[in-house]
Amino acid sequence: MLRLSEKLNLLTVKNESAKQLEPLNIATSVRNYLQKILNTRQGSVLSAPDMGMPKIDLSEGIVEQADKQNVLNMIKILLEKYDPRIESLHTELKENNNITVILSFQLLVTTRSKHVVTLFGKLQSDSTFELELQ
Repeated sequence: MLRLSEKLNLLTVKNESAKQLEPLNIATSVRNYLQKILNTRQGSVLSAPDMGMPKIDLSEGIVEQADKQNVLNMIKILLEKYDPRIESLHTELKENNNITVILSFQLLVTTRSKHVVTLFGKLQSDSTFELELQ
């Protein structure tokens, strides 16, 4: 049987370890939700027909810098609209040397609870998005 002081010490240790995991849990949650939004096609959600990415013609790739920036702007507008946790979102195009990746980008997300999440994103040639925590 544990003494009261031992129980309190044990409780304190549990609370401290939970606080250390909180930023990681928030970052993972943000990443998962944003990836789901990006992989949703516009018109597929009956309650929100404009939710999701529009069909992007990738038959010729996205070669022009202006086209890449337009896609990145669409991503930013979509994510800011459909994730209420986002306070600010900064986007940046990244260099891409992979033939199966159409577009590489970085997202810097600040949540309303002041957590900062950095994500590296890729638009694959099959029109799917992948986000990785940095």
